[in-house]
Amino acid sequence: MINLSDLITDDDCLEVVRNALGDGYRVITYRLEKIAGQPGFLGEYAHLVVSTEQTETELRQDHSYFVKCLPFSDAKQRQIIEEIGIFIKEARCYRELFSRFEKSPEKVLKWRPECWLARDDLMVMEDLDVAGFRTMLFQKPFGKEHMVLILERMAQMHACSLDLEFNRMKGNRLDETFGEMLFETTFMRESPWFVAGLKGILRTALDGSKYSQNPEYKAIVQSQMLDKMNRIYELSQPTSNFQSVIVHKDLWYNNMMFRFGRNQEGEILYEKPLDCMLIDFQISRYQPPAIDFLCTIYLLTRRPHRGELYDFYVKYYYDQLRQKLDILQLQIDLILPWQQWLDSLEHYKLFGLLWSGVLHAYVNLPEGYIGKLHAEDPEAYHEFGLISRDAVLMKFFHSDAYYRETLLDSVEETLEYLFEFK
Repeated sequence: MINLSDLITDDDCLEVVRNALGDGYRVITYRLEKIAGQPGFLGEYAHLVVSTEQTETELRQDHSYFVKCLPFSDAKQRQIIEEIGIFIKEARCYRELFSRFEKSPEKVLKWRPECWLARDDLMVMEDLDVAGFRTMLFQKPFGKEHMVLILERMAQMHACSLDLEFNRMKGNRLDETFGEMLFETTFMRESPWFVAGLKGILRTALDGSKYSQNPEYKAIVQSQMLDKMNRIYELSQPTSNFQSVIVHKDLWYNNMMFRFGRNQEGEILYEKPLDCMLIDFQISRYQPPAIDFLCTIYLLTRRPHRGELYDFYVKYYYDQLRQKLDILQLQIDLILPWQQWLDSLEHYKLFGLLWSGVLHAYVNLPEGYIGKLHAEDPEAYHEFGLISRDAVLMKFFHSDAYYRETLLDSVEETLEYLFEFK
């Protein structure tokens, strides 16, 4: 068992302070404070609190940083994450890739937190909580104001990727240089976590969707759906048919943070986001921007919202990307023409649909359920994650309206897309 206090060395702490504050500071004391709650599936979290003294003025201050590290309280979970390589992937992206992106505030809108230390087993980052950012509350709907902020930050991330490729690397594909850190970790036949998710979609389609009431439709789903869903493995491969960028691929509700407005009483107005940061890049790859766009739209909105605003979002993202590329002296019409953008959205639609179905079945369980399962029955927790979600999925499908509605939102549109059910 690894102790929390052993995770950071004196030299690490000094490097964090130097990178975050510059030279001229001395570290007086530091401590790690574990963040309450269950460990995340991909790691555990803490705050690093550092007391410093400015050498010239002798002014002393405390500074807080966010720490994410490999699981240290669950040896089995740590082994799984190390074998997948998903933690080291994000650390290397910060250390070797994002560090080469344009950062000038005159050219680029800030779209991610700063990373002050990126070891293969631990990262120390800007503490967005201290900067006034927070995630959306569980089950709070995302409105148009949230979505345009997310899409703008996404467009900025993609523009930085294209700037690196075309302006700094003379048009060489980024996966040729950074391929070692852009490997696939999730959308693979060899990933039991993802396969269990696809089987959960099938179970919902057979036992919960409105189309399961039609015997003919149900027989078609039973015999054909898994094969049709397997197309996602092809869609996960690198392509030369469409322009690619560094994509996040995982923008569900906990993977962005907002700074919200407040009313006169100081209460947070969750429907009034003012700023947004994208976080958690463990499954990033070099793929067409349509993948990020579609995953985000399907993960964060419901069908009525999409029906009203999808076309607006398609044009809004593209216009934002155009504006950001203009500032970086790049022409979108030469890199990602409008028709190519539209064609890529149609080509990758199934990717967004299936990823939303997999994630909705996992992240929309009652708040705290997965953490409680992990603490009280580790074997059941690992079975749910890596073998079969069907029993838990159907239990909450029948007992939790929010869980049921969000899951059906994805699954029924997927059935209509794959089989043209009506």
